Amino acid sequence: MEVRAEIPLDLWAELSKGLPINTFFVGLSSIFWREAWKYGERAFRYCNHDVGHAIGAVSIAAAVLGWDTRLIDDLGCDQLDVLLGLAGQKEVAIPERPVAIPERPVKSYMPELEQEHADCLLAVFPGNVSGGSQPELRIDHVSLSSVISRFRGIEFKGRPNALSKEHVCWDIIYRTANAVKKPFTEFESSIKVAPFPKAHIFSEESYKSFSIREVVRKRRSADVMDGKHSIDRNTFYQILSKALPSGMNEESQGEQEQLPFRSLAWKSELHMVLFVHRVVGLQQGIYFLVRNSQHFDALRRATRSEFEWAKPEGCPPGLPLYRLAMEDCRQLAILLSRNQDIAGDGCFSLGMLAHFEPTLRSRHAWMYPRLFWEAGLLGQVLYLEAHAVGISATGIGCYFDDPVHEVLGLSGNEFQSLYHFTIGTGVLDKRIMSLPAYPGPELDL
Repeated sequence: MEVRAEIPLDLWAELSKGLPINTFFVGLSSIFWREAWKYGERAFRYCNHDVGHAIGAVSIAAAVLGWDTRLIDDLGCDQLDVLLGLAGQKEVAIPERPVAIPERPVKSYMPELEQEHADCLLAVFPGNVSGGSQPELRIDHVSLSSVISRFRGIEFKGRPNALSKEHVCWDIIYRTANAVKKPFTEFESSIKVAPFPKAHIFSEESYKSFSIREVVRKRRSADVMDGKHSIDRNTFYQILSKALPSGMNEESQGEQEQLPFRSLAWKSELHMVLFVHRVVGLQQGIYFLVRNSQHFDALRRATRSEFEWAKPEGCPPGLPLYRLAMEDCRQLAILLSRNQDIAGDGCFSLGMLAHFEPTLRSRHAWMYPRLFWEAGLLGQVLYLEAHAVGISATGIGCYFDDPVHEVLGLSGNEFQSLYHFTIGTGVLDKRIMSLPAYPGPELDL
């Protein structure tokens, strides 16, 4: 952690005006090259997935300490650049017309490819505000933008470390980032505050006796699943209940109220198509979790007419889970996740399906990365839930979206696959020495 700049107290007072006393801000930014060096143009998707994971990490850590978190989403990219000290970076020179990527991309030293891209700003405030009599916090974003403009006169310290001696320009990443830049939204808006809803525990016995600290700190991506172990269906239902934006509240209509989804500034736009492999008491097959009931009719119209849309055995009331088809779909899941065995060797795998073109049409192109944020946030929850019940998880960012759409019978862009995931029992690679991720005083490194 480094001090980037010192902010005069009067400027800070104006910046935090309208927010609870002791509010602080967390800004997130990405460096596309940190993913592009290995993954090429998929770096845009991966970086935005990571923004969602980070929002989840901040929100959960804050909540454990009694604080609440909200995305301040009316600010535009230009305001975020100024506030985070990123204004004035050298722009990436993008060709006037798209160019074909050569078979062996030419490497050269292009330091501008290591620039930081401002993503979002989170306000973190005392949770007791949520339990008070004030139902919402009013923020005058026009005044806020004016205050942020004064940050141009602040001296930001520090020089970023160079990541590479040479680079490859995947121009599609920067074209896309420019195309989805969010402008400033010029209206006064509010942040709804409410007490944290009580978490619905459908299956108490599913959870191990881990503390939240243990669960968060042991969260890792499994490289290989064993293809043998199963979970019972109550554990499966418990995990899915935590993946709903408002828990098992059928009247919420996609409202993001449950931790950490409450940090976002929009109703849920993502659903989950599930490939169930090893869940005791539940038939193998394709299932669907509807995370926003307003999309239910559109989903049924858009998918195959032969799908059952039946409630599975033992499904608790309020859990909008439906069985589409009964079949052994292990090989299908592997194929859809770019032939990665891990998608078929877990207890279940899934694809996150976004309500896509209608959302972009109504909210404009800048909603595109935010759909990936929601996917990453959902992925963070799935990671923690898997570890809390004693198994493992892995996000799968490389998959074949067109075959996913074909399996579901989708056409057009009304719905779009954005992220894949698998949950099961990971195989420990004994060739690798493991040390605590956050060593305590008993382990001096």
